[in-house]
Order: sequence, then structure tokens, then C-alpha cells
Amino acid sequence: MFLQKGVFRGCLKWLHLKDKYGHPWEVCRGGNSTHISLYVGHYEDGFKLVLAGSALTRTIETVKFYLAIRKAGYPVSLVDGHTLVSRLLETERIGIVPEGIFPCYCESLFPNEHIIDFMNLPIENRQLVADHCVWQELAPVELIDK
Repeated sequence: MFLQKGVFRGCLKWLHLKDKYGHPWEVCRGGNSTHISLYVGHYEDGFKLVLAGSALTRTIETVKFYLAIRKAGYPVSLVDGHTLVSRLLETERIGIVPEGIFPCYCESLFPNEHIIDFMNLPIENRQLVADHCVWQELAPVELIDK
């Protein structure tokens, strides 16, 4: 379902302006990865609302926003929706990053996987947590022959 073009016709010109500054669609303030944004997507057959807010600390608020928009009857999609569902079902995959690496923006350490939450192994119960991990294969370490 898409909103008809006439519903947002007055905003269409503004939506495509190149000189917009700031975060005009940020509905909950936060940092680079902790805010919730609500965008208008302009598609060939109309408009659709797009909600983004996948930070661990914003999951409940983001889901409540999404459900309220759907209940109001507006077309909306949720960025990383499957991941938020798995988070709520406690089946989300979390990337374990090495000590010394701050567990944020570590997507590049997990190629070919969609992981958006990261952590270091905890100090307490470290082995218990490690036993529940699925570990990536390590490349063999070899000495360079000189």
C-alpha cells in the first residue's frame, strides 16, 4: 500500500531539494547510531514512510513507532526489521570483537553476514559466553620465508 501522490504533493518539492541541512526526519534525537529517523520514500507509484532505528537502546521505541504508524493505516517499512524481531525473540546474532576494539561500527569484521550489534567477551563468565558462540574460521598464521 502506498500513499497517493496528492497526500504529500506540497512536500514533494522540498523532499527533492539538494540544499537540506541537518536531520529533518530525526524523530528521536541521538548520536550517529542511536537516533530514530522517519523518512518519506518517493516511489514510482507513490510515497511510503520508512522508519530506521536499530540501536539496541532504541529497539522498543522503534517498534512502537512502527506499530503506531501501521495501526494508523499508513504504509511503512522498517529498516532492519528482521533483526529487530530476532532481537525481541532473543535469537539475534551478536558479533564478538577482539579486546582492544570498541564494539561499534564493526560490520566489516563480519563479511557476508548482517550483524548490527557487537560486544567484547565479558570478564565474568567469559567461557560460558564463549561456549555459546559460533566462531569464524581463522586464517592460518604462517611465517614468511626470507
